[in-house]
Amino acid sequence: MKSIGQKFTVTRESPLLKYLLEILSGQSRTSVKNILSKGQVLVNDVPETAFDKPLFPGDRIVILPKAISMARESREEAFSSVEAAGVHIVFEDDHILVVDKPSGLATISTGPREQDSKGGKSAKAPRKPERTLYSILYDYVRTTVKAQRKEEKMMGMELDRTTKKVWIVHRIDKATSGLVLFAKDERTKDLLQSKWKESVNERIYTAFLEGVPREPEGKIESWLTENPKSLKMSSSPVERKDSLFAVTHYRTLKTVKLEKYLFTKTEFSLETGRKNQIRVHALSIGHPVTGDYKYGAEFDPIGRLALHASTIVFRHPHTGETIRCESPLPKEFDKFEKK
Repeated sequence: MKSIGQKFTVTRESPLLKYLLEILSGQSRTSVKNILSKGQVLVNDVPETAFDKPLFPGDRIVILPKAISMARESREEAFSSVEAAGVHIVFEDDHILVVDKPSGLATISTGPREQDSKGGKSAKAPRKPERTLYSILYDYVRTTVKAQRKEEKMMGMELDRTTKKVWIVHRIDKATSGLVLFAKDERTKDLLQSKWKESVNERIYTAFLEGVPREPEGKIESWLTENPKSLKMSSSPVERKDSLFAVTHYRTLKTVKLEKYLFTKTEFSLETGRKNQIRVHALSIGHPVTGDYKYGAEFDPIGRLALHASTIVFRHPHTGETIRCESPLPKEFDKFEKK
């Protein structure tokens, strides 16, 4: 790595800001404070922003170029924009991104396309693109990677030329909240999807069901078929045309009474990942997910589908490390828990 920035060796004890004001005497106090607060100052190769950081003889100070601090600020702003959208980054490295999404945010747009499959204009007028989890993370990764590569280039580091965007590995329903796994390069996406059953050790969802299941735990197996008009899934004990086999395990945790009705906190784990799988299987045992009017629910005490993707455990396709990500229940669920 090439050495960049202004370099100084401390000759006496002093608070950091005071020392900087002396060695940068040609700059205003405000300018020097900005340099410090924006992370341009390294003390013994460690970024430092504390004005009163004590310095001692022999300490090394490096003041990085403004372009580097701008690149870092750009990454921080991109992170803040994700958080502002109600999305929380739970795990991130060079290959993988795991986020916690809120209910009401689609993973990816499912609306009508603005162009047909041949690239021509569709009959319907273009509409404003839907804000989705994918679009939020696409902007985030594009911005942060661009800023990081700019910083690495200035510091003389060997650049990673791998295309960095986001690839959807799996998705959850718009009405469901919780953990979603993305890849940041196509090879990682292919590795995870091609070996999904071997890579993913656990996928646990937490839900509140209407009523109390007769059996406290069980395994639900059926064939799921989607109605092309209503886009609603149906369950059958036997295989039908275009149906997909689905397996869900459930375990009841506790029963709560809200007003005069009973609800059961239940954990679901998936062997397969079909569209609306938990919601359909909950209905099949006679206890739909609370708030799920699409699949037979009668009540909506928290103003949303009471289903949350709470845990995902997977083996990293590049390091082999087991990654465990967990998400607490959203605050709306407190209405059940407090009662």
